[in-house]
Amino acid sequence: MSQALYEITVNALLDRDRPLDPAEWDAAVARVGGNRAPLLLAELDDAGLLGPELLAVAVPAAWKLADRPLDRLSAVRWRELYAAAGAEPRTELRT
Repeated sequence: MSQALYEITVNALLDRDRPLDPAEWDAAVARVGGNRAPLLLAELDDAGLLGPELLAVAVPAAWKLADRPLDRLSAVRWRELYAAAGAEPRTELRT
Protein backbone atom coordinates (compact mmCIF):
# COMPACT_ATOMS: atom_id res chain seq x y z
CA MET A 1 0.00 0.00 0.00
CA SER A 2 1.23 3.43 -0.81
CA GLN A 3 1.62 6.18 1.73
CA ALA A 4 -0.79 8.28 -0.32
CA LEU A 5 -3.57 5.68 -0.07
CA TYR A 6 -2.95 5.38 3.67
CA GLU A 7 -3.23 9.14 4.08
CA ILE A 8 -6.40 9.32 1.98
CA THR A 9 -7.96 6.58 4.12
CA VAL A 10 -6.97 8.21 7.40
CA ASN A 11 -8.06 11.69 6.31
CA ALA A 12 -11.46 10.39 5.22
CA LEU A 13 -11.90 8.73 8.61
CA LEU A 14 -10.72 11.80 10.51
CA ASP A 15 -13.41 13.88 8.79
CA ARG A 16 -16.12 11.83 10.51
CA ASP A 17 -18.35 13.17 13.24
CA ARG A 18 -18.95 9.82 14.95
CA PRO A 19 -16.92 6.83 16.11
CA LEU A 20 -16.31 3.94 13.77
CA ASP A 21 -18.31 0.76 14.07
CA PRO A 22 -16.57 -2.64 13.91
CA ALA A 23 -17.29 -3.14 10.19
CA GLU A 24 -15.82 0.27 9.36
CA TRP A 25 -12.71 -0.52 11.42
CA ASP A 26 -12.30 -3.85 9.61
CA ALA A 27 -12.68 -2.16 6.22
CA ALA A 28 -10.12 0.51 7.13
CA VAL A 29 -7.60 -2.10 8.30
CA ALA A 30 -8.15 -4.11 5.12
CA ARG A 31 -7.45 -0.98 3.10
CA VAL A 32 -4.29 0.12 4.92
CA GLY A 33 -2.86 -3.35 5.65
CA GLY A 34 -1.95 -5.12 8.85
CA ASN A 35 1.45 -3.50 9.31
CA ARG A 36 -0.16 -0.07 9.35
CA ALA A 37 -3.01 -1.09 11.65
CA PRO A 38 -1.16 0.10 14.80
CA LEU A 39 -0.58 3.56 13.36
CA LEU A 40 -4.19 3.72 12.17
CA LEU A 41 -5.33 2.63 15.62
CA ALA A 42 -3.27 5.34 17.33
CA GLU A 43 -4.43 8.09 14.97
CA LEU A 44 -8.11 7.17 15.29
CA ASP A 45 -7.81 6.84 19.05
CA ASP A 46 -6.19 10.28 19.28
CA ALA A 47 -9.11 11.66 17.28
CA GLY A 48 -11.66 10.01 19.58
CA LEU A 49 -13.07 7.86 16.79
CA LEU A 50 -12.81 4.51 18.55
CA GLY A 51 -15.33 3.74 21.26
CA PRO A 52 -14.46 1.55 24.24
CA GLU A 53 -16.07 -1.58 22.81
CA LEU A 54 -14.18 -1.26 19.55
CA LEU A 55 -10.91 -0.44 21.33
CA ALA A 56 -11.22 -3.68 23.30
CA VAL A 57 -11.14 -5.59 20.01
CA ALA A 58 -9.00 -3.31 17.86
CA VAL A 59 -5.99 -2.97 20.17
CA PRO A 60 -5.11 -6.68 20.39
CA ALA A 61 -5.98 -7.13 16.71
CA ALA A 62 -3.63 -4.33 15.64
CA TRP A 63 -0.85 -5.88 17.73
CA LYS A 64 -1.34 -9.26 16.06
CA LEU A 65 -1.60 -7.83 12.53
CA ALA A 66 1.71 -5.97 12.63
CA ASP A 67 4.83 -7.96 11.83
CA ARG A 68 6.83 -6.00 14.43
CA PRO A 69 4.34 -4.09 16.60
CA LEU A 70 7.01 -2.42 18.74
CA ASP A 71 8.56 -0.97 15.59
CA ARG A 72 5.18 0.49 14.64
CA LEU A 73 4.36 2.15 17.99
CA SER A 74 6.37 2.67 21.15
CA ALA A 75 5.86 0.43 24.16
CA VAL A 76 4.51 3.46 26.05
CA ARG A 77 1.88 4.08 23.38
CA TRP A 78 0.91 0.40 23.32
CA ARG A 79 0.48 0.42 27.10
CA GLU A 80 -1.75 3.51 26.78
CA LEU A 81 -3.86 1.79 24.14
CA TYR A 82 -4.19 -1.42 26.14
CA ALA A 83 -5.20 0.63 29.19
CA ALA A 84 -7.79 2.57 27.14
CA ALA A 85 -9.12 -0.76 25.91
CA GLY A 86 -9.44 -2.00 29.48
CA ALA A 87 -7.12 -4.89 28.72
CA GLU A 88 -4.01 -6.21 30.37
CA PRO A 89 -0.95 -5.32 28.27
CA ARG A 90 0.99 -8.07 26.59
CA THR A 91 3.91 -9.56 28.46
CA GLU A 92 6.36 -7.71 26.20
CA LEU A 93 4.90 -4.39 27.39
CA ARG A 94 4.97 -4.96 31.12
CA THR A 95 7.60 -3.04 33.00
